[in-house]
Amino acid sequence: MTSWTKELDEAAVLATRTGHWHVVLFYLLCGLAAIPTSFLVFSQVFTNATPEHWCAPPPELEALSLPRDLVRSLTIPKVPGEHSSYETCREYAVDPHALFEELKEFVVESSKAIREGGALHVVNTRQLFLSNDENERKLQISKVEGAILSIRDNSTSPCSRGWTYSTEHYKRTLVTDFSLVCDKEWLPRTSNTLFWVGSIFGNLFFGWMSDRYGRRPTILLMIFLEVPLAISASFATTYWTYIVLRVAGGLFFPALYQLPFILALELMPPGRRNIAGIVVGMLFATGMCLLSLLAYAVRDWYHLSLVTSLPFLLLYGYYWLIPESPRWLVGRGRIAEAEKVLRDLAKKNGIRLRKGFLLELHKKTKEEEDAAEMTCVSNGHYGRITKDDLDRRISNMLTFRPDLTRIAETVGSKNDDLERTFALELTEREIKSKTKEYERDDNREFNDEDSQQKWTQTDFKSPGDTLRRKSLQLVSKIFIQEDEVDVMENKRMDDQNSEGDCKASPLDVFRYPNLRRKFLILTFDWVSLGVVYNSLSYNTPNLGVDDYLAFFIGGAVELPSYVLAWRCMERLGRRWVLCAFMCVGGLACLSCVLVPESWPWITVSLAMLGRLCAASSFAVFYVMIGELLPTVLRAQAMGTASFISGLGLLACPYIVHLAIYARALPLIIMGILSVVGGITSLFLPETLNQPLPQTLGDGERFGRDFKILSCVERPKKLRRVASDVLVL
Repeated sequence: MTSWTKELDEAAVLATRTGHWHVVLFYLLCGLAAIPTSFLVFSQVFTNATPEHWCAPPPELEALSLPRDLVRSLTIPKVPGEHSSYETCREYAVDPHALFEELKEFVVESSKAIREGGALHVVNTRQLFLSNDENERKLQISKVEGAILSIRDNSTSPCSRGWTYSTEHYKRTLVTDFSLVCDKEWLPRTSNTLFWVGSIFGNLFFGWMSDRYGRRPTILLMIFLEVPLAISASFATTYWTYIVLRVAGGLFFPALYQLPFILALELMPPGRRNIAGIVVGMLFATGMCLLSLLAYAVRDWYHLSLVTSLPFLLLYGYYWLIPESPRWLVGRGRIAEAEKVLRDLAKKNGIRLRKGFLLELHKKTKEEEDAAEMTCVSNGHYGRITKDDLDRRISNMLTFRPDLTRIAETVGSKNDDLERTFALELTEREIKSKTKEYERDDNREFNDEDSQQKWTQTDFKSPGDTLRRKSLQLVSKIFIQEDEVDVMENKRMDDQNSEGDCKASPLDVFRYPNLRRKFLILTFDWVSLGVVYNSLSYNTPNLGVDDYLAFFIGGAVELPSYVLAWRCMERLGRRWVLCAFMCVGGLACLSCVLVPESWPWITVSLAMLGRLCAASSFAVFYVMIGELLPTVLRAQAMGTASFISGLGLLACPYIVHLAIYARALPLIIMGILSVVGGITSLFLPETLNQPLPQTLGDGERFGRDFKILSCVERPKKLRRVASDVLVL
């Protein structure tokens, strides 16, 4: 029984063999996954930046217009053990009355009339003024300096008049607007952490929604909600309001990155899947570089927030551009809609495909598989069926979910009976398939009780199913663009050719041993890569340059990494390349331990090498996980793995914080994680030149018998399609 894997690959090749629309669509989806998400997650690096700050001086000293450095040296204590660093949250106490007594000759008294309650009141004020003459002013400044030193209390106290902020790098940030320093410095860190917490749960929800209601409506819903949330964050009047809006925006971040990538993966022919993750990664790094340039040009959090959110109102135009995934439609039993998507894609590429071409491909594939099964049964003897033949026949019977009752009954029998049972069932299935063809031709009904039993999931219309189908129809009417077509004809086509309406959930991954093993390894690799990549990213500003340059370097160093990963993947496959990049990056982190502090440039070079390898590993990993997981739960499984990885990301700030105990400790943890993740990736099967798994059965069969030391197989040529499929 076919699962439409080969047909959809061949159909994608037919629809994209010429033309450029599929290329434009591919880059539109990759850009959607990369540019808005890079702005969304990393803009807080600049909007929440904490510039250099110290306690504000007494207003009496501000009136003197003294040099800022001089005032700070007179009123702010230095950090113990450091000669050039000042305390940020403590100050020397200076009595203004004593200051006026010491500087009587510089005091100017004045009167000011103030109206209060309809009456005028005269208020006497005293201010300190210095001469405008340069030589005399220098003498007066020295006297002021001596006076302050003589009257200030050498004991320190918390800042009582607010803070003064350096405007060298930032004109205005959320920290300066809401004074989020000293006893409130935990708020920006909390905002960043809560953003990731929101993304963890949002990924689970939108992954479930994508596999249930479709890729297209889920992506459009995220765009519709995310863009207004990002814009409204610019107008937050309190920091807690800003945090709430950021958490709400964080719900969409991972899914907005992953789902357009999944849709691009499922729309494109096999030859273009290699570069899907690479293009997304390169555009993401480009977005980081663009963000640093915008932040450098604007230097104000309010304007930066608007610049990085308002242009994405154009994303609403995706409603008329992106189609639904044909693979998802086939997985839900909607064959006619899947064919229409492929025919529309081909039409925009200047190709005309005849109506029903997808069914022709399906019929040919099914006839070939049935003929192969019948040949295997007729040429063999029941008593001499080998274990490999038995495993292959069992695999062919797996589809969406196994029938645990029949499996339990079969396992309880003897080996000879087991082999005979499977052989008889193969013959029985062939007879039934031929019988069904005669039934359709003669419009007869066949009510044999045994014919009701299928290895595929039965479409039982319970009240819950009816409600679910109606909800799917409602979503389709809102989000899915359709011309006027024959609905009854499409329904008949779906009923006759679909393999059932798949209702897979992430829990189904654990029901299949091979699929479960692959999922657990992928999740561990994702945690390892996420911790290493983000920890190295947080460490970029410590390179000794300003934040804008450091952030730009961090994004720029990733661009060649994706090109390198792309070329390596095309020639050497996924698993060995992923292993090599993760191991080299891990060894680079571990090597930093051996570098003395007097050679910082070597540490910087090793850190950049680790960043390059981590980015390359992520590019390879995203392609590999998309090709290993079956279509029926690809988004949900990736969402679950991302959820677990997100829990690991919450530990990144604490791992980096371990440097206060030992400088090498965070690097040791990152290096070990990367090396172990690289080694475990060898236990995953190679996906280069392999068909994309469609059902749970495909996912279970894929890579079940691979060898750990195996290399890339030669590409399998797609079957040559008859010329009558194309209508020129």
